[in-house]
Amino acid sequence: MKLSYYPGCTLKDKTPHLDTTAKAAASKLGIELQEPEPWTCCGATYPLTEEKIANLVPQIRILRNVRQAGHRQVTTTCAFCYSTLKRANRAVALDPLRRQRVNAFLRDDEPVRPYKEAPSAQPDYEGEVEVVHLLEVFRDGIGWEKLAKATKHRLAGLKVAPYYGCKLLRPPKEVEFDDPENPTLFEQFLHALGCEAVDFPFKSECCGSYLSLSAPEAATRLSYLTLKSAASCGAEVVALSCPLCYYNMDLRQRQISKSYPGFQQVPVMFFTQLLALALEIDAKILGLDLHYVDVRPLLRQKNLLQ
Repeated sequence: MKLSYYPGCTLKDKTPHLDTTAKAAASKLGIELQEPEPWTCCGATYPLTEEKIANLVPQIRILRNVRQAGHRQVTTTCAFCYSTLKRANRAVALDPLRRQRVNAFLRDDEPVRPYKEAPSAQPDYEGEVEVVHLLEVFRDGIGWEKLAKATKHRLAGLKVAPYYGCKLLRPPKEVEFDDPENPTLFEQFLHALGCEAVDFPFKSECCGSYLSLSAPEAATRLSYLTLKSAASCGAEVVALSCPLCYYNMDLRQRQISKSYPGFQQVPVMFFTQLLALALEIDAKILGLDLHYVDVRPLLRQKNLLQ
């Protein structure tokens, strides 16, 4: 099965292990992830203004290129990209005026090169492409039972706390990822790998997100509270899908340890790394050496990694 795949810019720079493990795991499950050509940054966050439409152009240009390549569905692993693309797609599909204005902008957006024949105009984009998260692909395109059978290297005994954060669940009427008050999709995924999913009260709280830049002490506190909550409920690892959450929850543990004496560090892994591990994909692809908090001693202790 071929599936359009939007990686997003952070996966090509700061978190390549989210990208490589997603592709390797999908390939092992019979899914070829194809990146749209060309693609740009999605804008990272959904525009808050209703009056300006320029901030919707990057997302709709990406989705239009997905459609142009013959796909009706696009998947992503990044929670920010998922939220931004899905909300922009919904806005264009439901609002005729915004759809008209964005398409008018895109018609005037084609580069003019005198040495090259001008590309033929594309039909207006009307929200035809479905935006799905890779976890939804595993649930709906493969199924938990089939996924469980594919994981020869069961992660039995590994206690993992699924961290949704804010972007996968809110605003619920727009992203429609799962029940915002009691999500279970991530837990179902972990069960399919053989993990013990650890419920904890901070699983849908914000890690601080962009406050990491404007108010880093706030992001440090919020990430500390989330990690402490997961560990106090018995988690050995926190699993997530967002590169910014990864930055706040893994790399920021250096600052958390300084700010909160006695804090016990908690390894953090992308959900695709856990899947790649369960699918017995080459350890070099997992990128476990890129983490600030080294998860390898724990995995070796549990005979999950050589």
